[in-house]
Amino acid sequence: MTTGQFSIGFYFFRGMILALAGPLLLSGCQGISPWELDFAAKKVVRLTDDRHDNLNPIWSPDGQEVTFVSDRSGHWDLWKITREDFSMTALTDHPAQDRYPSWSPDGKHIAFASNRAGNWDIWVIRADGSQPYQLTTHRRDDLSPTWSLDGNQIAFVSYRDLEYSIYLMDTDGQNQRKLTTGGNGDWAPAIHPDGKEVAFVSTRSGNGDIWAIDSEGHGPYRQYTDNPHRDTMPSWSPDGTQLAFLSERSGTPDIWLVNRDGTHPIPLTHRLFGPWRPRFDVQTQLYQAMGYFTLSWNPVQDEIAFTLVDRKGKGDIAVLQLSPDSQKF
Repeated sequence: MTTGQFSIGFYFFRGMILALAGPLLLSGCQGISPWELDFAAKKVVRLTDDRHDNLNPIWSPDGQEVTFVSDRSGHWDLWKITREDFSMTALTDHPAQDRYPSWSPDGKHIAFASNRAGNWDIWVIRADGSQPYQLTTHRRDDLSPTWSLDGNQIAFVSYRDLEYSIYLMDTDGQNQRKLTTGGNGDWAPAIHPDGKEVAFVSTRSGNGDIWAIDSEGHGPYRQYTDNPHRDTMPSWSPDGTQLAFLSERSGTPDIWLVNRDGTHPIPLTHRLFGPWRPRFDVQTQLYQAMGYFTLSWNPVQDEIAFTLVDRKGKGDIAVLQLSPDSQKF
């Protein structure tokens, strides 16, 4: 990183990286297959299990594929894996870094962040990985794109005003505008299915919490979580009534759920991740650290994809199935 680079020792991200980084230990799971485990009537299934680093899972619109980031080609590229037979396909193959995939709702395109042009910008490819084209060309870094459900807009994170803020643009790269300001670091945008608000992580209250603002950037900020422990990485349920997120309020990072009105926060896992050891030091660049812990709710099944990290700190793609009616792998 160049203009967008800064030490994680500043702002909330220093604490987040130290807490949300390190090997995930599956405590209390002796005698269970490494491929799946049962927890509180839920099932966790690993989609990848190899020597490569796999992270940042995102469901396809039809819920049949997971796009993710992997170093299996010798550099960071976008891959996808099918739930039917676990077959993998490379979507990009570039010596630069490609990260943060996001599917268009019609399944025809994938937005992502890449530094292949010398700076972190938002790019788009077709679903088969062909025809890459660049949407943003700012001299400071643009990261973490996410598509609106109507297919008309892309939210992303930018450092172009010397603070990480949430931006919104049309899907052709036009009409780029800033939604949030003064947050001391805003990250991980998640556009609500109705398109009327954008949830994100912010330290504007002095701690990492989930916030939201209307998609025009005009309304007051809305705080979804308010806890002395960090809450991060929001992901909307397909019907928009609930918000999944990572929280440390149980002592270790776990997947939690909260209603759209901010009521009834409940844990979906309990010490699933176990104790953490630092994976990243305070000099770790933000783009490297935050992509690890993405949550992605399947658009058509009651399940959430996330990154499972082993004792050596290597990531794999896993799925938390929330309902016995979820499609089995």
